[in-house]
Amino acid sequence: MSMRSKNIPVYFTKLELENIRSFGEMQFLDLLDSEGQPAQWTLILGDNGVGKTTLLQCLTRMRPCFNEEPDHEDGPPPNPVEPELSQEEDNAVLKGLTRSGTEGIAKIRANLIAGEAFNGADQRGKVPITTFIKIARSGDNIEDVHTGGEVAGEISLVEPLVLAYGAGRHMGASNLEHWSTIGPTASLFDTAAELFDAEEILYTLDYLRMKGRSNERILLDNLKRLLAEILPALNNTEEIDIRGPRLPGSKEEDGGVWVNTPSGPVQFTQLSLGYQTVTALTADIAWRMLYRYPDSKNPLLEPAVVIVDEVDLHLHPQWQRTIRKHLIRHFPAVQFIATAHSPLMAQDALDTNLAVIRERDGQTVIESEPNVVKTWRLDQILTSGLFNFESARPVEVENAMKRRIALVQKGDLTEDEQNELAKLDSLVLGLPTAELDEDRLAMEIVRKAAALLSS
Repeated sequence: MSMRSKNIPVYFTKLELENIRSFGEMQFLDLLDSEGQPAQWTLILGDNGVGKTTLLQCLTRMRPCFNEEPDHEDGPPPNPVEPELSQEEDNAVLKGLTRSGTEGIAKIRANLIAGEAFNGADQRGKVPITTFIKIARSGDNIEDVHTGGEVAGEISLVEPLVLAYGAGRHMGASNLEHWSTIGPTASLFDTAAELFDAEEILYTLDYLRMKGRSNERILLDNLKRLLAEILPALNNTEEIDIRGPRLPGSKEEDGGVWVNTPSGPVQFTQLSLGYQTVTALTADIAWRMLYRYPDSKNPLLEPAVVIVDEVDLHLHPQWQRTIRKHLIRHFPAVQFIATAHSPLMAQDALDTNLAVIRERDGQTVIESEPNVVKTWRLDQILTSGLFNFESARPVEVENAMKRRIALVQKGDLTEDEQNELAKLDSLVLGLPTAELDEDRLAMEIVRKAAALLSS
């Protein structure tokens, strides 16, 4: 067996579920890209309550825990790998995973791959890994639980770094001293769980930089560069002013982190919720990677899996279109698996790994390869199978157009109906048919010219 290493990448490639909450018959989430390699970015779309969070929670709890070299003189050898969920001792949690009213076996199975980078290069040889759990339920009782897994190769690994963030994620205050007690996946399961204080992370890294800690300096420089790119009001890293911790009796402006905005310096804690949420998420990821890889020259370049529920939370539309690009550039060895409701996020993900989950005949189904066109406009995305909108126009306009069609098809109209149809004709003729302001202006000129010629 080779030496254990924290730096061997381990990524998810597939998740299977059967009789798990809203999922009945076996469904699978494909986490490979078009080349058959681990997808660096997977976006999951679906209505509220259909099961997106369930998928993320199952992925998180199926992360592999690797056992030491077996010593089984007094019993059978342990499984080489088991899901983290195998450590769960509360039957209420296990029962909560199973499909309500189902008799029989509930199953979750995760496939992973170790040793393969996103560019397809085999760093240390690819080694497939599986973890599984089977839960036998009878009525309200859990009758039996069987867990296990397999490592299909001679490789010695440690549990991969998996970070998970729920839709209720929020930043804590002055909580870095409790870093070892704040679990890296707690936010996905507990809305009260905190992320690390991003402001405290910044001035702590700045302090360690001044003490000559090169790794912390590199991490701080990269984190500031990432924040300067993600936050629209910032043009460069110099606009992030780190003034250190606030000391008792000192002036408010003498401490904390300040951001130089167009309207002047603003305390980080006074920025909008969107700014704080994005900063807290990225800073939390960076801080946890620093502690996982303390000897790395740049911890942001090391492997991890980051799972985010509602990644578009509090994001302005411009951020939604760029957040993926920034994250994968600054965390190039991190696998991101996220859910969203935004058509802008969907448009940005048309050339990545995309999945749609929806309710059908009382259970949830997963479309791991939805039919998409990479050049779709936003209105085409909304009216496609990704979102199933009847129209991209306002509901009132769409109803008026349907009424107009009904009147035209009726043929023999009353005087009131003829007047109504004339008004509807005027409405339809006045609808914009072009995307750009210049195109709309051109169409308006054409209409006016046509009206002059016909008069």
